[in-house]
Amino acid sequence: MSILIETLKGNKTKTPIWLMRQAGRHLPEYINIRQKHTDLMEMFLDPDTITEISLQPVKRYGFDACILFSDILMIPYASGCDVSFKEGIGPQVKFNDKFNFKSHKLDSVIKGIENIKKVSNIPLIGFVGGPWTTLLYCLFDKQERSQINEDLINKNKKRIDDHIDELTDIISNYAIQQVNAGIDAFQIFESAAEELGDEHFDRWCLEPTKEIISSIKSKTDTPIIGFPRRTSNEGYKKYSNIEKLDCISLDYDFDLDRINELNSDVVIQGNLNPTALLAENNILQDEVDKILIAFKDRAHIFNLGHGVLPNTSIKKVEELVKTIRAK
Repeated sequence: MSILIETLKGNKTKTPIWLMRQAGRHLPEYINIRQKHTDLMEMFLDPDTITEISLQPVKRYGFDACILFSDILMIPYASGCDVSFKEGIGPQVKFNDKFNFKSHKLDSVIKGIENIKKVSNIPLIGFVGGPWTTLLYCLFDKQERSQINEDLINKNKKRIDDHIDELTDIISNYAIQQVNAGIDAFQIFESAAEELGDEHFDRWCLEPTKEIISSIKSKTDTPIIGFPRRTSNEGYKKYSNIEKLDCISLDYDFDLDRINELNSDVVIQGNLNPTALLAENNILQDEVDKILIAFKDRAHIFNLGHGVLPNTSIKKVEELVKTIRAK
């Protein structure tokens, strides 16, 4: 059994390492492929491209996990929304106020998962965006998302309530599709959790996540990682106590002095600041040591508190992996 899966089962092992956004813009081999395609959606829907890009960082760095090359907006795409990724603008979703999910529109993603499992024994992590984060992209444009606040959320409360349960069911079904295709672990990215106060966090993040996990676990024992990015300390505590959650991923702002406030039965993943990979080696070493010392007595997966930055150097990632392996 791999050290990643062994750790996700709650056992203390040598520290496994993988990085969010490890397959992407900091790799020249990724850039070479990107230049051959007109847009990202074309890449997300090609099984061969999915397979190659997913495995690139594993081949280069020897990470302990491969994460599927995909996007949290595949569900809106498969539900009839016009989804685009434009350079300098980012993701855009044109939402017609209803989800009409057609699972066959994601057959190429499922084929990509199956292809990866045929050629690699490294644990494969599948993922979805959480219902709230996914809906945020559907209901608010880029400018609104950059200025999101309680007033704007309250003005759209009914629309959010109207769609959150439906989206939870769709996400659960897509998660099970990925499990059936062969993924070894699963991560729920609730990347916009920080935007929610306690009441809305419970209703639109916590409760839907409980339902998704319950749905997955009713079919399989695949380990599940949850990432309620930049939620409050109270939010992290509540999230860590979700029944059958195997692992919680921490953002880089989480105070490691508070880890004992989290559920002691849940594995923890994280939480190096991605900017540490842009710093001098002695600074990187110090930050890594702080994290490893904090988790010396707990099952822990080393990761970033968010994704790899595009200007990250390959040498710095190699140094990080070497440091973790030496411990």
